[in-house]
Amino acid sequence: MKQPDEVGAVRDPRDIILPQPGFRTVLANHDFRLIWSAQVASQLADKFLMFALLILTYSISRASTHGAALFLAYTFPSVFLSPLAGVYADRHDKKKLMLFTNAIRGGLILLIPLSQITPYFEHVTWHLFVIIFLFASVGQIFAPAEAASIPFIVGREELMTATSMFTSTVIVTLLIAVPLSTFAVRFLGTDSPYWIAAALFLTAAWLIYLVRTDLHVRTHEAPAGKTDILYELREGIGYIAARPLVRFAVVQLSLTIAVIFSVFVLAPSYMSTVLRLQATDVYLFLAPAVIGMLGAAFYLGQYGRHYRRSRLLIGGLLSAGLTLMLIAVVPYLLEQLGAGWLMVWFPVVFGFIGGLEFGMLFIPAFTVLQEKTEAELRGRIFGAMFTVVNAAVAIPILLAGGLADLFGVTRVIFGMGALLVASGVISALAGRRSPLVPPTLSTNGKAPV
Repeated sequence: MKQPDEVGAVRDPRDIILPQPGFRTVLANHDFRLIWSAQVASQLADKFLMFALLILTYSISRASTHGAALFLAYTFPSVFLSPLAGVYADRHDKKKLMLFTNAIRGGLILLIPLSQITPYFEHVTWHLFVIIFLFASVGQIFAPAEAASIPFIVGREELMTATSMFTSTVIVTLLIAVPLSTFAVRFLGTDSPYWIAAALFLTAAWLIYLVRTDLHVRTHEAPAGKTDILYELREGIGYIAARPLVRFAVVQLSLTIAVIFSVFVLAPSYMSTVLRLQATDVYLFLAPAVIGMLGAAFYLGQYGRHYRRSRLLIGGLLSAGLTLMLIAVVPYLLEQLGAGWLMVWFPVVFGFIGGLEFGMLFIPAFTVLQEKTEAELRGRIFGAMFTVVNAAVAIPILLAGGLADLFGVTRVIFGMGALLVASGVISALAGRRSPLVPPTLSTNGKAPV
């Protein structure tokens, strides 16, 4: 029963029983701080490695195709190994998996500077492809283990805040790793990024070692004779297919990431052919978009618990779709109105708005997956999701540029916006019977099962 406060107003029992979750609350959690700090170290190491390798392969081969091959070696394992890695994460202690995969990745990185001692490897690149392939393969085990461990450490009411922090970390490390890597090469030598990255991975492994929470939960037993990995993989995919809320979140994540990468692919052409700016001016759009995504992560992390997941997801789909359609149409209208001088400010404003909207899509969808999945199945579910998402990323790389050449970049962007709007409308109509609501408390103060 609700009790009046001193001035006679009625207070929500949730405000009396629970502290208001936010960044300060999750950072007060000892084990969350350790895993988050390990994520910062490993993400920086990963970005250091890739940037340094792109420079090294080009300096040896003087061919851009070697850089493309390096990217394929880095992404190829994710499409095929993520589901199996998710099953493996469910079967084993996630703490040990994160510890050993960080340590192994640090050791693999050390092979790069050590190989340069042999003169033969100074003039070839094939060994770099092998090392990065092995590095990425080990990383597929780490990713679902890390994603599935967060709900073990924080409460349900803190999941969106924790997810926002992890998302922000990925964005921030991407921004700062490239300049830091260039400074390292300039002042510490060409091999320094590899030594730094290896040290960061070993630091991440040590931080994971200090985690006290038990991250090994396996209460679900498969039927007799059905204990093989393929059965458990099918079980995880079946779990996603049979639950509308989980399926909805996976679809929205895949769609969102596919559209984001499509925008990245089309951005240089859009800047030069539509806005009449230099292709290198793409930072006018991407930098505000990153700031917008960080703003969304901060706001949702602090206040997202107050909103229905369905409203955030559907609102993000509709607003992001409308923004893309405006990005395609407004430059033409500005030219017709003789306001071409606004072209410089146009990408800054719409980039920031688009970043906010896509942040409002990504973070709630990922939070729903953590809230609505069972602990013993969570690893394989995230493994299956990473496979779908990584496959979705390949779509814009293969199709977006060709479609833009055939039909024009503005028509492709307008079409993507229309796709998001249609998805939002369909989701709104289909979700009326089963909204994605945030965790609530019953009248006795306990969370419903």
